[in-house]
Amino acid sequence: GKIPFCLKIEEGEAFTTASLAFDGCLRSLCVGVYYLHPAAAMLEKPKTKDAGQQQEDLWSSILNDVRTSSAPRQRVAAKNLLVVGDINSGKNTVVSRLRQQDKSVTPGGGGNAPVEVDESRGCGMEYTYVDVNYEDFDDVFARLGVWILDGDEKYRPLLNYCLSDGNISDAVAMVVLDLSKPWTALASLQRWLSVLREHVNSLKIDPKRRKEMEEKQVKFFQSYVDPSDEGATASAGGSGGAGDEEKVLLPLGEDALVENLGIPIIVVATKSDAFTLLEKEDDYSEEHFDFIQMHLRRVCLRYGAALAYASAKDSRNCELLYRYLIHVAYDLPFGDSATVVDRDAIFVPCGWDSGKKISLLQDQMSTMSGDDAFEDRIPEPPSRKPPQDQQPVTSEGDQIFLLRQQAHLGIPATSGGATQTRAGETPTSRPATTNSRSPRAERKTATTTAAGPTTAAV
Repeated sequence: GKIPFCLKIEEGEAFTTASLAFDGCLRSLCVGVYYLHPAAAMLEKPKTKDAGQQQEDLWSSILNDVRTSSAPRQRVAAKNLLVVGDINSGKNTVVSRLRQQDKSVTPGGGGNAPVEVDESRGCGMEYTYVDVNYEDFDDVFARLGVWILDGDEKYRPLLNYCLSDGNISDAVAMVVLDLSKPWTALASLQRWLSVLREHVNSLKIDPKRRKEMEEKQVKFFQSYVDPSDEGATASAGGSGGAGDEEKVLLPLGEDALVENLGIPIIVVATKSDAFTLLEKEDDYSEEHFDFIQMHLRRVCLRYGAALAYASAKDSRNCELLYRYLIHVAYDLPFGDSATVVDRDAIFVPCGWDSGKKISLLQDQMSTMSGDDAFEDRIPEPPSRKPPQDQQPVTSEGDQIFLLRQQAHLGIPATSGGATQTRAGETPTSRPATTNSRSPRAERKTATTTAAGPTTAAV
């Protein structure tokens, strides 16, 4: 990362335009540039009023310039994103797509830079970061730390290193699901949300602070305003500004935020492009996809989590996910509305959903009911299930197989000069012979060969 840089100009050197050009280069590489000029020490020496005033003005202008340029960044608190999910669910690919964003990408949209998806997977826990760009800043606005937990639950104790009682107030959790295997989606979501809940409850958080965290999530949920509504501002959800205190917050629904962890949660269902393949190979219909969406939205509503379908293969919802992430983490404006019509590009932000909206999906179903068990309607296809109670198959030797076929066909055991196998003896049980033959063996073979025609003639 960038580091502070300190430049000392020796006494007698002039602070010229060349120095100012060098200053511009340093500012593009460093967090802040600070100068230790002898003029600072010379201020304490007796000087004429004009020279001392000139040196003081120069030093003050430099410090004010540094303070002005670095002040916005100092106000941005360090944020962390925790990514959890099953093995091969697409966690690394999602993070790689988030990292593609450059200065051309702003919260308002734009930008489609090429991306090299990093498919490498570590063991235990990985760390990377995402540079946050904002339209009002020429440089990086903030740096979001990203922790990726391995899909094996035996690494759960590593959560203490990335989600502790000291930084939980500045954390965002992301749960990644695999829609190419939709029969695992609901169980995976419930399992990882339970892991997060158990870990948060195990932290020694001050009760007053925990209550403040929960109240913040409730306010974030209640203050959501759909940008498509008439008169709505671009800052949907979050604090948004001083006018939020004048808003009338609606009470939570019956099933909303029942499990309040005190941290924002984003559920990302990856590989939504696999729906077409599921239709062809597993006879999935629109009701199946609605049934999956309905159950996922029910769980997300209980935890106050946002839900987004994404596909790194065709970049579906990747930029939207980035904009919503920085909106949640840094309370920046966000102007995208919810989308529940396109089956492979679902987006449900925190605060938009409700039990009544979810029930609309059930009204569209004719062969399924919302009360049906998920595993009954979305079972794992038999062709993809691993074989059960199947003994390993061991192939027999070639000579044993040929002898068995020879006996089955009634062919004599000897033919011409072939060596006959004794009854009850297999070729593998006989001692191996070498290519080198003794003179006595050669004479014996010659005698047997010579006697063969005589016997046949008789």
